[in-house]
Amino acid sequence: MKNLIEKLIPLDELVATVKRFPLSVFCSVCIFILVLFTIHDFAGFKDEDVLRLISIFGCLYFGFGISKLINESLKPTRIKSALITAFPAVGIIALLSMTDIWGMHLLFLLPALLLVLMFAPYLKGGDDISVWFFNRQLWFGAAVSYIALMLFACGVSAALFAIDSLFGVDVDGDVFADIWAFAAFVLGPVYALSWVPKHFEFTDDDCVDPPGLKFIANWISVPMVFVYLSILYAYFGKMIIDQIVPNGILAYLISGFVGAGVVTYLVSWPLRSVGSAQLRLFHKIFFPALIIPVGFHFFAIWERVGAYGVTEQRYFILLSAVWFSIIALGNTFSKMPIKAIPATLAILLIFASFGPWGAVSVSGISQYSRLEALLVKHDLLKDGKVQKASVEIPFEDRVSMSSIVDYLCDTQRHEMVYQIFERPEEEYRRNRCSAYNLVKEQLGFDYTYRSYNNRDDNISIWGGYSRAGVLDIRHYDYYINGGGLVKKDSKKCKGSSCPKENPDRVIVIYDEEKRALQFEYNDKIIMEENIDDFVMDNKSRQNRDEPLYLEFENENIALRMDVLSLYGVMKEDKPIVNSMTYDLFYRLKIEP
Repeated sequence: MKNLIEKLIPLDELVATVKRFPLSVFCSVCIFILVLFTIHDFAGFKDEDVLRLISIFGCLYFGFGISKLINESLKPTRIKSALITAFPAVGIIALLSMTDIWGMHLLFLLPALLLVLMFAPYLKGGDDISVWFFNRQLWFGAAVSYIALMLFACGVSAALFAIDSLFGVDVDGDVFADIWAFAAFVLGPVYALSWVPKHFEFTDDDCVDPPGLKFIANWISVPMVFVYLSILYAYFGKMIIDQIVPNGILAYLISGFVGAGVVTYLVSWPLRSVGSAQLRLFHKIFFPALIIPVGFHFFAIWERVGAYGVTEQRYFILLSAVWFSIIALGNTFSKMPIKAIPATLAILLIFASFGPWGAVSVSGISQYSRLEALLVKHDLLKDGKVQKASVEIPFEDRVSMSSIVDYLCDTQRHEMVYQIFERPEEEYRRNRCSAYNLVKEQLGFDYTYRSYNNRDDNISIWGGYSRAGVLDIRHYDYYINGGGLVKKDSKKCKGSSCPKENPDRVIVIYDEEKRALQFEYNDKIIMEENIDDFVMDNKSRQNRDEPLYLEFENENIALRMDVLSLYGVMKEDKPIVNSMTYDLFYRLKIEP
């Protein structure tokens, strides 16, 4: 066991790594200390502040590593070396500390740093063999380092658990969290740095295929890429024949496919001329075959941007389309060095991570402009401030305004929101904004969810009335709280909902053919009522202030049903209920 640990965690190499990457190791230790603050709930630190500091030190860990690799490869003067080290560090700290929307910037900055690591020693020169083998060592080492940290953390945790169980020593649960934090944020990152090659030029003799790479590339990765490529091309043909406009989901599917294909291309690069027939074919046709998917990719994401404006996610997808087009055309009409594939994406992500052209700025301006245009369209903006609607606003526009205000609030763009909304004193004190309250109180309609829509083929009713205090059950004998609809011919009850357990229980059944509620008692239908008019009258209702209810009575039963939610679809212009929740009050007029 000792020899195994020494092989997995060579202490001599770890010491040498600390000397080689002192700033990156310092950042790891700082992250560990901050995580300890969180685990032990030290006073004076807010969770958001700790998370921001962890993100800054995490990015600096990679940034200082990149600077070290650049300095080792270029061997600049001492002053230039200091500038190479300081410049990215200052940029990272400024970007993540000077804005409340730092998390959005992090989504672009962190992937960019990981990509820059892939070519940092090769800013000048570097053949494909050297770049590939460097990355093979780098990422293989990262994987092994985290296997080692898991073994370490599991071993120490198991030992403490055994001491706790066998000797009755009360080991605090926080100690286990401390062990895992040390392994994840100190041991793992430092050990990963120890795998970074110390020189950057390699030959064909060095480029030995990792065990299992040939099998995975030849018989798993490449065949799957061909399968998904065939599916995409078949769908493109269907779109052309049926004249279907691509939707946003297609853009994400294409992004996932191309991303997986690029990873397969890079991983299997040494096998491009000695692999199986399908692998050799893959390396010949992959990039030319991307041209058509990239065209549809641009079309699909542009449709979404045109309809709903830019968000950080759509900006990222649009950025990926630009990158796909660069590498597809670049490798079709010439041959790009493999370092150019991550380098081009890294440049795009860095470009998108800051500035007025960046994803955060463009997205905020886009959504604010959409909101302003909708308010002007419905005369809801007067002297630069919103006012309550005096007429019914179309459903789609209510959804759009609600979702935009929600987006601006959720992404900490409070200043944008309060340019046109009045800021309530309570929200000013809490430094937050509530889209639900702003829409309801200042625009004059309920916050409208897209899932609760009034499309012709969809039914979504939200009663959602929450009772407080004493319930008035006069005129009724029984009350069923939070009941669910049973479909006819399905299993009608289970457990406490069955009449066997509760003899006076009434079961509510929905007969789709008759589109009626059937109230069953002692295996007999004692009342049946068609609810078409009720469903159509409330097809997209979302009122939370007043209960939505049905009242029926006949010679067998008198009841009131408070509808909490109801979902369904329209079939042949008729409403069909799929699910329903309710509170039921009833009084039986018949004997058991």
